[in-house]
Amino acid sequence: MLGQLPPALQRLHLPLRLKLWDGNHFDLGPSPQVTILVREPQLISQLTHPSLDQLGAAFVEGKLDLEGDIGEAIRVCDELSEALLTDEAEALPQRVSHDKSTDAEAISYHYDVSNAFYQLWLDQDMAYSCAYFREPDNTLDQAQQDKFDHLCRKLRLDAGDYLLDVGCGWGGLSRFAAREYGAKVFGITLSKEQLKLG
Repeated sequence: MLGQLPPALQRLHLPLRLKLWDGNHFDLGPSPQVTILVREPQLISQLTHPSLDQLGAAFVEGKLDLEGDIGEAIRVCDELSEALLTDEAEALPQRVSHDKSTDAEAISYHYDVSNAFYQLWLDQDMAYSCAYFREPDNTLDQAQQDKFDHLCRKLRLDAGDYLLDVGCGWGGLSRFAAREYGAKVFGITLSKEQLKLG
């Protein structure tokens, strides 16, 4: 079954262990510091053609988990993602490349229409992602605040913790985490309009 893993995973030399639901494991390098726990057999077939979206969804759904130091996990997962993207790029040579300039143009095209346009239909904090309706009759403003609170609780934020909000949009989550949880927040956006309002 481990032979079904994509070649990029088999070639890696990372301090990473892939541990299966049945206790079997596969080390992707010497002295594993981080372990990815695969909790469901169906996930192995997704790993044969992995995408970060699939892996993120599997983590949220409890199909996989991580063990190890968080700093090391981030470093290893970054290298893992790079390897998977490189493997995909080799399989699909016409893949669109990203650089700061083209990404900034794409962001500007989408978000720099005008803040007034987005204020017509977003909540008071301009959250541009799905809301969390705890009750069916909650307002959009309340549902977005509840989402921010839900995220902060899942992150277990405490006063003085640091939060890096990449793609922070208009800064709603950043402001909420600083105001309600006392977090020290750094938000990043490539949009000039978002930066102007945030």
